[in-house]
Amino acid sequence: MIEGLRRDPLLSRYEGWRAFAETPPQSPPERLTAGALRQLSNEARDEYNERRGSYHSTFLVRTPAVGRILTHLWDLVESSRQGPDRVKGAAVIDAPPALGKSTVANAFGREFHLQQVHRHGSTLDGGQTEHIPVCRVGFTGSMTTRALNESILNFYAHPAADSARNRYLRNRNLATVAADCVHRHGTRLIIVDDVHFLRIHTQEGVAVANELKWLANEYPATFLFTGVDMGRTGLLSEGHRDGRTAMSQTARRWTLLSLEPFKPPALDEQRTWDSLLATIEVKLVLAHAGPGMLRNESDYLYARSSGIIGSLFELIIRACARAIRNGDERLTRELFEEVRIDAAAEDRRAPLEAELAAHASAKRQLTRPSVLNP
Repeated sequence: MIEGLRRDPLLSRYEGWRAFAETPPQSPPERLTAGALRQLSNEARDEYNERRGSYHSTFLVRTPAVGRILTHLWDLVESSRQGPDRVKGAAVIDAPPALGKSTVANAFGREFHLQQVHRHGSTLDGGQTEHIPVCRVGFTGSMTTRALNESILNFYAHPAADSARNRYLRNRNLATVAADCVHRHGTRLIIVDDVHFLRIHTQEGVAVANELKWLANEYPATFLFTGVDMGRTGLLSEGHRDGRTAMSQTARRWTLLSLEPFKPPALDEQRTWDSLLATIEVKLVLAHAGPGMLRNESDYLYARSSGIIGSLFELIIRACARAIRNGDERLTRELFEEVRIDAAAEDRRAPLEAELAAHASAKRQLTRPSVLNP
């Protein structure tokens, strides 16, 4: 049981990233009928429900917006083959919380990892060096140049990471050792999560921005960043009152890729919201699941989730857990009403319900046949 609780990989360490990247996605359990479920022993039913819950919590849906971002990222990495005298471009996925920017970055990192291992093997230098195609680190609220380089060294489990904590190495020495790790292990993609934590209007923030610029020059790798509301951080600003140029140069080198909330169903000309619900429907492993189970509640689910995919998934996953636990084996509005999710979605629910109801009423008025007086 303890081992089961430890199975989630720590993506900030290479061993965890490799497990994440090279472990195939979970296959959906067989969808049993209600009668077949009743025939299971208590032990078998508990195991089956555990498998269903794990699968519901991990399956992914690739929306058109995600597909477009992945295409842009492949364009970037496949064109970033310049020599050491050329600065390679970078990309940043900018999105509000819970829209899946980190999930998209990790999904791309997984695809790139598998491609590179297939192309060049799992080791380099005749088997002497482990091939590590992707490095993934995350920013914190107090990110410094030293902390950035320590994070990179920790990913590779380099001994200098421990020395760094004890101040045995100077910052530039740390950066050189980290760059050597990237070169030696054949790393070609570096994912930096939550870069919005960078306090760009402070002296340390400018130093980290300059460090990122130096790393882009020094590393034979493409950088992929994720962040929230990057336009307001100052990192991509062209001009600054104090004459700093680090951010202006960054804006010329980074490609901004955005994820936006879904449009309300009535205003969605491409019907991407309903298409998303239809895709999720067929993936759910419930005995009484069927076509229209989610699509028939399109407006309701939009109001509950604010069109944010993270909130939608939390609502559906929690409702599935309850439907399995209480034996309903289906998702209904009555069940959804019993489930609570994030505070932001709950706060937006009433205004969105009123907005959707007003739009539906106006639409009915427009389509109502006119009555002519004789």
